[in-house]
Amino acid sequence: MKRLVLALLLFVAGCGSVPFRETPAVPTVQKSAAELAAGLWTKGRDTLLLRQSALFELRGMKVPLDGIMKLDPVRKTARLVGMNDLGVKLYDISVDREKTTPHSIIPDLAKYPGFADAVGTSVRRIFLSPEPLPSDRLKTGSDSYELTRSEGDKMLRFLLGGPEAQLLEKSSKGGGESWRVRYYQYERLQGIPVPTGIVLDDSEAGYRLTLWIESVEKTDE
Repeated sequence: MKRLVLALLLFVAGCGSVPFRETPAVPTVQKSAAELAAGLWTKGRDTLLLRQSALFELRGMKVPLDGIMKLDPVRKTARLVGMNDLGVKLYDISVDREKTTPHSIIPDLAKYPGFADAVGTSVRRIFLSPEPLPSDRLKTGSDSYELTRSEGDKMLRFLLGGPEAQLLEKSSKGGGESWRVRYYQYERLQGIPVPTGIVLDDSEAGYRLTLWIESVEKTDE
């Protein structure tokens, strides 16, 4: 049923569009780059367990997925387990700031070259790195904050806004990269402002990941 709902959402939205609501615009107030960087929902100290549905699109392949991800915001690590409707594990992948480690992938997915790297890279960009830094250049608009910095040949850009000045978009261009992550529909889950809709587009590698976050739990495991 979950996959049917997901497919219908995408059908209604149309190919290439986004099935989420934009974050309401709120007038900005005076904030420093350090305050903005420190206020992100991924800056907490609690390890989180996220249940999510996703649609991964790569080179004509469309894979609807259900998954559970353990996110450690202090160590900047994540472990993602994908399952089908019957609860059968499809893949088990660990990610940190530097590398992706596949623990297991079923043969039907392993036959697609770059599947594990694409999933790991997506998780890293969405949840782990890069992140805004206190040293970023800040430009404050009427209803948004833009932070930018250069890293080698890459230009990183972060756009924040909404009622709690959360991350709305981040992107990287240059150095062989061209990708953008957009965050939608922030809701307070476990007291944390979590984006319940996320879209990552990588125009260089040619894939899109659309993510629905369904629940968040704090865990000590």
